[in-house]
Amino acid sequence: MTMKFGFCVPNFAGANDSHPRTPLVERFDARQMANAVREAEALGYDSVWVADHLMLGRDDSVLEGWTTLCYLAGITTRVRLGTIHLANAFRHPSITAKMAASLDVISHGRLDLFFEPGHKGSIREAEAYGYGWEEDAVRRDRFLEAIQVLRAMWTEDRSSFKGRFYTIENAVCYPRPVQRPIPLWIGAIGGEVLSEGVGMNELMVDAIAREADWWNNTPASPDYCRRALGMLRDACGRAGRDYGAIGKSLETQVLVAESQAQVRRIQERIERLNPQRAFYRDWEALRERYIMGDVAQVTARIQQYADLGISYTMLWFMDYPSLDGLRLFADKVVPHFR
Repeated sequence: MTMKFGFCVPNFAGANDSHPRTPLVERFDARQMANAVREAEALGYDSVWVADHLMLGRDDSVLEGWTTLCYLAGITTRVRLGTIHLANAFRHPSITAKMAASLDVISHGRLDLFFEPGHKGSIREAEAYGYGWEEDAVRRDRFLEAIQVLRAMWTEDRSSFKGRFYTIENAVCYPRPVQRPIPLWIGAIGGEVLSEGVGMNELMVDAIAREADWWNNTPASPDYCRRALGMLRDACGRAGRDYGAIGKSLETQVLVAESQAQVRRIQERIERLNPQRAFYRDWEALRERYIMGDVAQVTARIQQYADLGISYTMLWFMDYPSLDGLRLFADKVVPHFR
């Protein structure tokens, strides 16, 4: 199976932070970020992805995601532009529809809208910014209504909708998106989340089966992905949806180097910069969920995901701000999947 690869854009510093995406970034640098995105495009990566948070990383310092994505649209020409979990909780869907249509036009049809109802990692942000928080089932229902608003505004001349959560009347969304429709990605929230009882993922799986063009999972082992995909397959059966019509993707961390010795040196740097984070002292556990090792090991792990039917991987390079991993992966791993 062929595989597409995306570069997850470090729009925050993560050294010694509980959000393990950018463990070697001590201070955010906008110019550094822009240069990395240009390099990813030049190296042939298929897309760039920006996280949607209001407070994240070291000192809760993060660039607002949508603004950042629009900036990146202007400095790139080919790569697709994606949101990582654009939170419905942060915006009215009529505004989201207008924003998405505008960016799709400006970028000549390069937008992938990864949309979600708001995950528990955003509770602190939502409450701090005055949005409040609702129980899982309510957020799921609100999200499903938001999807109806998006699709109406992208297709109707004037859109009116009255639901439990949202009302619009004669709303106009011109110019229309270039893509008809903009691809809608919906994903699992929080990695390995097959929990006891009914959590957000169990609530969402039927919605994903009905509504998503793409399904995504956050960092997870191949075994977990296999079980999650089984849940999705069952949900597609209940919904009467062709399981094969939904694309499958994985967003995860990657640590790749030429040799095991080089991998270990990067791990030691991460340990030194993150002394308060115990999870960086158990690399075997992290290796189960992330993609780590030399070129052969990383290639073999990605092949395991490909064998499950996953055809897109969005990558956080753990050695960033170095671009060595980004370049090595493009040079020696990507060709195995093209």
